[in-house]
Formats: sequence, C-alpha cells, structure tokens
Amino acid sequence: AIKGPASTTGNNAFELTVPGTASGTILTSNSSVGKILQVVTTTTNVAASYSITNAYQNNSSNIYYLTALDTTITTTAANSKILISGSVFGESSAEDHRLGFVLSSEIGGTLAPIDSLRGASNGNRGRMTTMMTAGYFSTNQDTTPSVIHFTNLIYQPSQSANTAIKIRVGAACTQSSKTFYLNRTVSNTSNYDEEVGVSNITLMEVAA
Repeated sequence: AIKGPASTTGNNAFELTVPGTASGTILTSNSSVGKILQVVTTTTNVAASYSITNAYQNNSSNIYYLTALDTTITTTAANSKILISGSVFGESSAEDHRLGFVLSSEIGGTLAPIDSLRGASNGNRGRMTTMMTAGYFSTNQDTTPSVIHFTNLIYQPSQSANTAIKIRVGAACTQSSKTFYLNRTVSNTSNYDEEVGVSNITLMEVAA
C-alpha cells in the first residue's frame, strides 16, 4: 500500500514517492478534464419535406440537409470535444435501405462531412453515419415511418475557444428524385395510422 501524510501545510498537493525511480503528484482539487461545459439542443415536432435531387455517391454536393435540425454550439474552451446524440423521425419516398444520413459540421462558413463519424473510404461503397431503420412493409410504402438514433458520437474539431460550430444532419440517398419527410409519413392525410413524431439533436461540449 502507498501511504501519504494525513495533511499538508496550506492544503498543498500530496507528494508520494513510489518504489523505483517513479514519482508523481496527486491533485487535491477537481480536474476539469472530461467535464460537460455546456449543452445545446434542438427539438422539433414540425413536419417538413426535403427534396433529394441527385443520388449520393460519396459526393458532398448530393447530401441534402435537414435544416430544421441545424444546431450551433459556440465553444467555451480550446480543443473541446463535441458529444453528439439525436434522433430523426420520418419517412422517405425511397425504400428505407436506400436512405442514409451523414453528420457534417460547418465552421467559419466551411461545410464538410465529419469523416470520423461516417464509414471509412472503401471503394465505391456509400459512406454513411447511419442508415434509415427498415420499416418498409410490402403493401404499405407511404404510411410506415421509422426513427433512427445516434448516441454519444465524439467529434474533435481542434478549435479555438469561442468558435461557432454548426452540426448538420444530411439525408443521402442512393436514388435520385426522392423526398424525405421529417416528422411525418409520405402520405399526409388525417388518418390515425399516419403517424407524426419528433426529432432532436443534442450537443455537449466536453473539456479536453
């Protein structure tokens, strides 16, 4: 066992010498590393539609952003980590297995996918953060909404303090001329089995 003095003068740090040549100092105050510095969230239950004009082939221009979920966090410290969680409720006019989502960041007017939060480059395979949950039912293609979740994704932008970082969720579809309907079904009549829902994004700044 390693033992130290019961107290120190002026509440100074304890100093311990361990066997061998190693030595160290044990902090007597809390460290800020890993602390949640702030939380920013966007929640919406408003229905919206987003046109998907061109098929996604790992080209950033063919990512179509769900602007209702755009969320900006302004960092309070340098080199913070951003913890990203959220859910997206809705339905697409494309088959579910053809629709994915890509998380992107916009800093200083520059928008780009967060490469560490999507699949690694692998030939022509589509690089996604997550895919639409397969809620497809063979005889019902327009009233079967799904919800996707992403939780505790860590983004490390290496930024200075007071940097505004906008996190965006983009729809990416392997078919063209489709539409994604946020918080509603494709069909939009007032029937009990055409559900509406809620979507959200939560950002946490974590001390480096």
